[in-house]
Amino acid sequence: MKTIAPMIVLALLLQDAPSAWADDPVFRPFIVASTEPGDLETRTGEVIDALAEAGFELAGRYSPLPDTEVLVVTDEELLSIAAQSARGGYAAGQRVSITDRDGTVEVAFVNPLYIEHAYRLEASMQGIHDRLSSALGNLRSCGAGDKKMTGKKLRKYNYMMTMQKFDDPSELASFGSYQEALEAVETGLADPDDELVKVYRIDLPGKDQSVFGVGMPSFGGDEEPRSESYQMEIVDFEGCRKRAYFPYEVLVDGPNVEALHMRFRMAVHFPNLSMTGQHGFTKLMPYPKAVERALEDMLARD
Repeated sequence: MKTIAPMIVLALLLQDAPSAWADDPVFRPFIVASTEPGDLETRTGEVIDALAEAGFELAGRYSPLPDTEVLVVTDEELLSIAAQSARGGYAAGQRVSITDRDGTVEVAFVNPLYIEHAYRLEASMQGIHDRLSSALGNLRSCGAGDKKMTGKKLRKYNYMMTMQKFDDPSELASFGSYQEALEAVETGLADPDDELVKVYRIDLPGKDQSVFGVGMPSFGGDEEPRSESYQMEIVDFEGCRKRAYFPYEVLVDGPNVEALHMRFRMAVHFPNLSMTGQHGFTKLMPYPKAVERALEDMLARD
């Protein structure tokens, strides 16, 4: 029997199934919608109106820094997309930032196509991308530097081999039921002495899963206070403003409460940052544990 040379076999496979070898598109984590002179309050109102006209519902509003407003919106399409994936609640709210840059207001949003892959969604976010771009504008995508963040890379992303992936969350607590878990999060976030702020709650249709947006203006306790402002000083130092990184998500999935580990969530939004140096991840070394502890403490309240 004659044998076929390996290179001939490879050539035949390429000829028969070209789509399997097609280039994987590259995505960036943020999209700049517009930059124009104005004031923060007026522009924020205009963005809220534009989003409403496009069919989005305002789920929450948050100001992580004095010069920034972050809006979180959702709608039936987003909820449907999120409900189709095992832990899709993380993508149920779309984050939009409005930032005053010395009299020029920059509007940006997290790239839905980037999130589609980073959060391992089963359904396409192309429709959300197109509607946001139509409503707010789409000047350019930004973030990630020279990193080639393809869909394949994002779906298995971790910054380093020893760091967490999407499916390695901080497991915060477990309760007797979905309802008990919801009540625990609501109670913890309602505590006036708590260092965490409830920004929104979105319930997914047809399943026992909800996502909370949690603001962390200053957390970690008196001995080691942390702040969102300091985080941005380290990671958001060039290019477009990436304030739509906030707020942090907490997912209630049945009786379990979890959050994406900061070593994944920060890294996937800022994949081009170095490990060391003035703007390196080592500057934030205490933060992942402090975030995890703050969220655990929120749920441990009587």
